[in-house]
Amino acid sequence: MKEIMLYRGCTTPVRLPAYEAATIAVLGKLGVKVVEMDDANCCGAQYVESVSRMAFAAMSGRILALAEKESQDILALCGACSGSLKINKHFLDNDEKARKEVNELLSEEGLKYTGKTRVRHLLQVLNEDIGFEAIEKAIKKPYKGLKLAAHYGCHVTRPYEIVQVDDPENPTIIDRLIEIAGAEAVDYVGKTRCCGGPLLAMDESLATHIGQDKIRDAIAAGAQGMVTACVFCDIQLTQVQFGEDTDSSKMIPVIPIVQFLGPALGIKEDVLGIELNKTSPDIILSALQEAK
Repeated sequence: MKEIMLYRGCTTPVRLPAYEAATIAVLGKLGVKVVEMDDANCCGAQYVESVSRMAFAAMSGRILALAEKESQDILALCGACSGSLKINKHFLDNDEKARKEVNELLSEEGLKYTGKTRVRHLLQVLNEDIGFEAIEKAIKKPYKGLKLAAHYGCHVTRPYEIVQVDDPENPTIIDRLIEIAGAEAVDYVGKTRCCGGPLLAMDESLATHIGQDKIRDAIAAGAQGMVTACVFCDIQLTQVQFGEDTDSSKMIPVIPIVQFLGPALGIKEDVLGIELNKTSPDIILSALQEAK
């Protein structure tokens, strides 16, 4: 069985632990063992990044060095974490002076960054390491008559020359996985637009408006739910559907790709943490067919 080291980040274990649980269960079912990373720190996305370039590089550099020490590649669930680690890996691999400075700091813990470890977003593991064909063969309870919209997230696909996950202008991995599991992937206006999450600290009203527009566009295209591949995006697209100015009758479930794939692979709902979801996934689960 293949192995990969999970970098949880800060948000996942606190606000969306079911995403982690579902990832471990689904990847295990598909032949990839997820191992824990001990003593990891924050990647420094956005906030540290905006204050100090070298502090940002050192924080990601330490995470990369921890995986190197165990001769493991890194699996990142959060789009921001994935983007941070990939960007800083590219920076350290191409800037000898910065790499030397970061390694001087890491040497205090007996760590060293050399660039051997790869950073893999969850979509890369599903698409490249496992492959669509293997996933399709593993489907036991396909969906039927279900229309879903994919949301990819900004940091997952951009900048492409560094992250290299999917086409930033026309991403297809989530759509393909939706189809493989038997549902219909619907196209919609603003598919590649931001969820609004990164603006929350500066302008909550605008961030909410952007997220609500995304949900409305998906519903207008006929989507009965939205499938995500980023922790923060999932949280944002869920929370914008609650509030005084929202219509609960027009709410749709937002679900991580692994929670969507899990039931189709025959994994029990409680293992996937589906009961913790804040938007009811009943319309999705009711579309499951009997086992093959």
